[in-house]
Amino acid sequence: MRVLTWLAALGVLLNAAEADGATLIVGPGQQYATIAAAVAASANGDTIDVQAGTYTNDFAEIATQITLQAVGGRVTLKATQPPLQDKGILITDTNVTITGFSFEGARIPNSLGGNGAGLRYQGGALVLNKCYFHNNQDGLLGDADPTGTITITNSEFAYNGDKTGPNAGYTHNIYIGAIASADIESSYFHGANVGHEIKSRAAATTVNNTRVVDGPTGTASYSIDLPNGGVANITNDQIEQGPDSENPVIISYGEEGSIIPGSALTVSNTLIENDLTAHVPVGVANPAGLAVTLDTLQVYGLTSAELVSGPATETGINYLSTELAISSRHPF
Repeated sequence: MRVLTWLAALGVLLNAAEADGATLIVGPGQQYATIAAAVAASANGDTIDVQAGTYTNDFAEIATQITLQAVGGRVTLKATQPPLQDKGILITDTNVTITGFSFEGARIPNSLGGNGAGLRYQGGALVLNKCYFHNNQDGLLGDADPTGTITITNSEFAYNGDKTGPNAGYTHNIYIGAIASADIESSYFHGANVGHEIKSRAAATTVNNTRVVDGPTGTASYSIDLPNGGVANITNDQIEQGPDSENPVIISYGEEGSIIPGSALTVSNTLIENDLTAHVPVGVANPAGLAVTLDTLQVYGLTSAELVSGPATETGINYLSTELAISSRHPF
């Protein structure tokens, strides 16, 4: 009995040690010169500390459950050539947490799909904190995973998407596939090129305390696109459709069909501003007639008839005569 008890205790200690993992250090003169080398050497539970700086064409596919974090400042992952597997600067296949990284320049030829991503999500639980995705074809591009989750906090997505060519309108600041949940908190999306600022097919999508802004020159289509519906909560946000938007709809809900069971959208305690005058704008488009609740909104540039198309319950709508300024500060 004593031997069995001792072996059980040893097993607990070994499991705890494995869960804690090792710390791998990346940077000039450090244990690993590249992020790719550290990822290749990593095991579940490890942390990779990356020294601040720019890492050019340092591509990696992550199949271990690890944490990557910037140390001493921001880590910039810059692509000057097509990224790994013609997919993304980083590819994540499992539970991964990334803090303090910037992703820029991911592009692949049109002949190979034209949708290079700063980060390509392929499954698991992805957590992004204080990250910056800019000037990629897609900022983040996510595959379907019915049990997968994506959590984004204090991060920024800007100027992603092709301006011209066959993929203009099919590349976005962020495109999340059919996963269990997408949670976007305290972040900033702006200046998307032709595609959407936020697109999510998740069964549950939360956008909270977040700025979604086209700006004076942005050409984004929808500010938020939830093409298959889902349980969606858009709360405490600031949303602005710019004068050069490619589509008059600001929030689109369920327009592609294949509706997720139990779909319901709530937009609450949110500022919605419209600066598009070339077309008749629509605040929330609900073509499938799903459950939509609009509560305690401040609205500029839309009439009451333009606020929603399709059924909705509306309470506490305040129509503004003066446009409110939205901060352009970084969220990290």
